Amino acid sequence: MTAYRYYLADRTLLVDPTEVRKVKKNSSKYTIIDGNCSGTGSLTPILVCVDGEQCTRIMAELHEGGVHKI
Repeated sequence: MTAYRYYLADRTLLVDPTEVRKVKKNSSKYTIIDGNCSGTGSLTPILVCVDGEQCTRIMAELHEGGVHKI
């Protein structure tokens, strides 16, 4: 998601040509909202991209079995 975030924010691309094609092709599925990379899904209007510690926390909450507002 970092590559998409950089590309959408200031059109910065990676050096790897294969990755550049992929990012350009799929970047229309993502947008920057309040500085965060977000995507559009078929069942939900906006999907928020997460990584690192935030991802670990969300996965832990989901596997606890309770319903949590994220």
